[in-house]
Amino acid sequence: MKFFTSMLIVNTHSHFTNAYRTFNMFRRKFSIILSILIMLLLSIGCEKEKPLPDMLRLEMDTRNARPLRHALYGFNSNMISGDYGYLDPDFVELTKVLAPKTLRFPGGTVGNFYHWESGGFFENEMASTLNPRLNQRNKGNYVKLQKRRNGKILFDDFMQLCNTLNITPVVVVNLWTGSPEESAAWVNYARDKGYEVKHWELGNEYYLSHYLNKYPTVEAYIAEAKKHTAAMKAVNPNIKISVCATPIGFHKEGWLVKTQQREWDRGLAADTSFYDAYTVHVYAYKAVRKKAIEEMRGYLMGWIHFAVPDALAYYEKLFPDKEMWITEWNIANPANRVANTQLHAMYVGDFFLKMLTMPNVTQANFHVIAGPGKGFPVFSPITPPKSGTFWKYGGEPESDFGDTIRRAVYPAFQLIGEAFAHADTQFTLSVKSLSLLTGAMEYQGKQMLGIQAQVIGGKAAEHLIILISNRTSEQHTPQLFIDGKHYKGSVTYRYVANERLSATNGGNAEMEGSGEIEVRIQEWAGKATEFTVPKNSFGLVKVKR
Repeated sequence: MKFFTSMLIVNTHSHFTNAYRTFNMFRRKFSIILSILIMLLLSIGCEKEKPLPDMLRLEMDTRNARPLRHALYGFNSNMISGDYGYLDPDFVELTKVLAPKTLRFPGGTVGNFYHWESGGFFENEMASTLNPRLNQRNKGNYVKLQKRRNGKILFDDFMQLCNTLNITPVVVVNLWTGSPEESAAWVNYARDKGYEVKHWELGNEYYLSHYLNKYPTVEAYIAEAKKHTAAMKAVNPNIKISVCATPIGFHKEGWLVKTQQREWDRGLAADTSFYDAYTVHVYAYKAVRKKAIEEMRGYLMGWIHFAVPDALAYYEKLFPDKEMWITEWNIANPANRVANTQLHAMYVGDFFLKMLTMPNVTQANFHVIAGPGKGFPVFSPITPPKSGTFWKYGGEPESDFGDTIRRAVYPAFQLIGEAFAHADTQFTLSVKSLSLLTGAMEYQGKQMLGIQAQVIGGKAAEHLIILISNRTSEQHTPQLFIDGKHYKGSVTYRYVANERLSATNGGNAEMEGSGEIEVRIQEWAGKATEFTVPKNSFGLVKVKR
């Protein structure tokens, strides 16, 4: 009995020991598995806390197409300073590279004093406005033109340039010191010479207080405009006539104080029987000093994103059945610290893309293609340093083209010209992106898409061209889709980009130029899956259909 009892105790102890060992082994394995699970859960949690990937998708639909409005790509010309002539070899060559579709003649304000038959200006008319600064500028440019070009800006020279480079002309007639008979004779001359001039503007910005001594009200302007229209269309009923509307819709901050401009627009809208289009000059008017250029980015892109759609609603309500011509557009004030910078080049590309979304706009001309200074012109003469405003004279690096320097906006327009050269169709493109840009100044705290893009091409062309603006200081890796299919083929990307928004081609109002051209076209080629849109950029993406 004692034996069996002893055996039972031994066996029980042995089983208990084995069970205990098994339990410890299981516990150790369970602890290891539990630790792994905890680590996995922690790692998943960490992944969720990381920023989401760039998710930029550009989705093109070639089945949804409309004609490309070529006339959106043009420039205002203003040759009264005599720095260039329309047939000067450098002017012709630089314009040829830009490949514009339209040019405006003889320019903006100068059109109010120009007499086409004599090909120039009368000295006694140059100080006839109520604005002393404008009068002084007119007289100064009159003297320069007399010395440099014998006082002549010839319409025939302009038309020779247009015919040589296949450019559509837009002509401003003189309703200030001219007459209906003079305007009609101009239309008749163009027709008899075989010049294809269809687009005519009835003067330039007569709503300004400069011209109150002749046009104190919109009714006074309408009465004169009707006389010119009747005389001109009696000669050629197939021409299109545009009247001067105000830019007030684009500048809400001036809405309450610019009552005269609102009344002017309402007066034009009340009598639309005699014209085909209305002209609006569009400038981003903030030209503030002592603002960081990064803040100016937030303002300019915010203005394009938020203010422009509101403005379109204003004009479309007033003029629902008329074409809109934007025959001058740019930043405001040639002394603007943004002028002639990488940000200026980005603004040009971004605003142009916005115009492609504005269906009522049928004509557009950047102000101005050439002339003195570092602010408005696309290209400028190199001038020696001298006293006076720095933005206008001196400080340029060595020339990159003879005696002329291509300003920062030049390469951006060159890219647009390349895109428009062989395109006749605009397709639908949608941008899906997590990238946002925060506005500044009056757009403080407002967020907008960091990417803007449009796609164009030929109906039967082998390639599509995506015009893309990266408003932000971050690079992006897009996925491209054509008619629902993920595109992974080859890409050629030509673009203008710079790490510094303040990079310039010759300096500007506040930043002296380096000895080099800092804003220029760059190129990348490779697979779409490796394509990256650099920060602070505007460019063209070429893909196979």
